[in-house]
Amino acid sequence: MKALISVYDKKGIEDISRFLKEKGWDLFASSGTLKYLLEKGIKAYPLSSLGVETEGIIGGRIKTIHPRIFERILAREEDEVEVFSLIIVNLYPFEEVLKKGASEEEIIENIDIGGVALIRAGVKNYKRVCVIVDPSDYERVVEILKEKNEIPLEERIRFAKKAILYTAYYDSLIYKFFSEKLPFEFDDKIVLSGKKIYDLRYGENPHQKGAVYSFFVSNLNILHGKTLSYNNLLDIETAFSLTSEFEEPACAIIKHTSPCGVACGESIEEAFERAYLSDPISAFGGIVGINKKCTKNLAEEIREYYLEAVVAPDFEEEALKILKEKKNLRILKIDFKNYNYHFRECMGLILYQEKDLKTSIPSEWELVSWRKPKEEEIEDLLFAWKVVKYVKSNAIVIAKAKRTIGIGGGQASRVGAVEIAINKARSFGLEISGGVLASDAFFPFKDSIKIAGENGIVAIVAPSGSVRDKEVIEEAEAQGISLFFTKERHFRH
Repeated sequence: MKALISVYDKKGIEDISRFLKEKGWDLFASSGTLKYLLEKGIKAYPLSSLGVETEGIIGGRIKTIHPRIFERILAREEDEVEVFSLIIVNLYPFEEVLKKGASEEEIIENIDIGGVALIRAGVKNYKRVCVIVDPSDYERVVEILKEKNEIPLEERIRFAKKAILYTAYYDSLIYKFFSEKLPFEFDDKIVLSGKKIYDLRYGENPHQKGAVYSFFVSNLNILHGKTLSYNNLLDIETAFSLTSEFEEPACAIIKHTSPCGVACGESIEEAFERAYLSDPISAFGGIVGINKKCTKNLAEEIREYYLEAVVAPDFEEEALKILKEKKNLRILKIDFKNYNYHFRECMGLILYQEKDLKTSIPSEWELVSWRKPKEEEIEDLLFAWKVVKYVKSNAIVIAKAKRTIGIGGGQASRVGAVEIAINKARSFGLEISGGVLASDAFFPFKDSIKIAGENGIVAIVAPSGSVRDKEVIEEAEAQGISLFFTKERHFRH
């Protein structure tokens, strides 16, 4: 029996090679692997012993590409050529080089050619050849060969599947490298190859299995706490995306992917307190996102509440020490980088879109009613307009002094969302009069405007586009409301 070994990562290769030699296998190895094995006292043959010479060609870029090598991988039974029954291969560390921010020359030189070809050839001839690409599988191979003299077909299929996943993921990283050199575009084909980070305890519900995969370089740094759940991760995305909309200290408390309290403040402590008191009932067990470093004072305040996670760009050392006193509290450091694309599955299809990163500013809005708003009302409108992007449609946000006082989302009717937002504010004794309102899409009827005006709302920002826009404007003027129309909407399904 013969084995071909060509590995960049030498982890575990000594033990499996020594075992194969003891079982009477002949080992053939590429130059770097051969040198390593000989240094360990393990006899192996150079590829040149097969009557080939590839070393040193064009600066070492060609090492294992030769017909004499590949005939011993691809040969069929009728070809009467003895094949390598086992191929152990892993590739140049392209991902690691990419992550460390190496020069373009170093990155390019770590695009493996020969290794990928060896793997693909072995997979093609899986009925005769077993391909191993993961050092964690060496122990399994040894166990199998201790019991039998060959690796059963079912196991070869399993290893072949893993090998082709390995090269697909590797190719996806190369695709990403070139994609980032160009403006984002929707290509004719899509690569969504990812790496599993960990298995979830369950998915959305306990009866559903789940796992977490990284499709891009993850910027998630988990500092403490229980393993993140499926639902935690979705809430965390909303938390850091929403708070990153603001330059000033801001805090968002998220439940079920929607904000229940959002506020800005002179300090991050003030922002948290104002956000929490916007809806202290819903905040119970929520995800807290802040856009500034978490201070010792804020950590002491957070410690007093039951929360699932705290997400921030950084933490003071004392703050971390305090927060870690809560055994199960998840603490995450995120660099607040927003990727500009988003995808989700639907009926076996992949829906792929640009992320909703655009937030228009008041100078881009059109004032369509007679009342001119005060400067602080415009600031509150912009605050509410940023928040409403992250509320489930139909979405309504009522705000005052850069703080949410009522949120209505996920409703089948817009007027229903308005009523929920108003009732929410009242239930916590928050003063609506003088507040402003943002709507993620146009008002189909004037009823929402009438209710808002009757409850003291003084300014509204919403997209235009309803066939009843004229009636909506007339109602705003009748209620003495400053009404701004925008050119974009912010549905969030």
